[in-house]
Amino acid sequence: MTPPTLSGDRGDRGRPEERARRVRLRSTDRGVSTALGYVLTLTITVVLISGLMVAAGGFVSDERERVTETELDVVGNRLAAGIESVDRIAAAPGESRVEATIRLPPRVAGTTYSIEVEPGPPTGLVLTSTDPEVTVRVPVKNETALATSRVDGGDVTITYDSSSETLEVVS
Repeated sequence: MTPPTLSGDRGDRGRPEERARRVRLRSTDRGVSTALGYVLTLTITVVLISGLMVAAGGFVSDERERVTETELDVVGNRLAAGIESVDRIAAAPGESRVEATIRLPPRVAGTTYSIEVEPGPPTGLVLTSTDPEVTVRVPVKNETALATSRVDGGDVTITYDSSSETLEVVS
């Protein structure tokens, strides 16, 4: 039985160099297509993953801003409640000095923040984070005058002194 032959193949006839050359060309062609397919697959995968990372990066940034805003609002409301409490106690007859410490986190959503007291009217707190830069305003309802001050995040002390008749927020 004779082996099958390709078109243009002379079977066992022909020089051995020509047969070896034909075999070499066929094996080289297959190697190139495998390597080319691998490179193309790898390139397409990298492009798709990069696109997903860019799209997800914007989403994460938006979520971080919302979380920072929410946490600043909570911190501001806690401080406003503390100021209002000291204000009510200071309004009682016979109180000469009132002091309360409010424990606030030093960071919100992984970033530092500052608190600015605006005596008004209307009286309020302005909380500003550093990165991302988010500003939240929280109103304060008080009867006693509130001194202008600026403190960094963390524990704060609210004091009332009857000699100056003002509330003050300090670090």
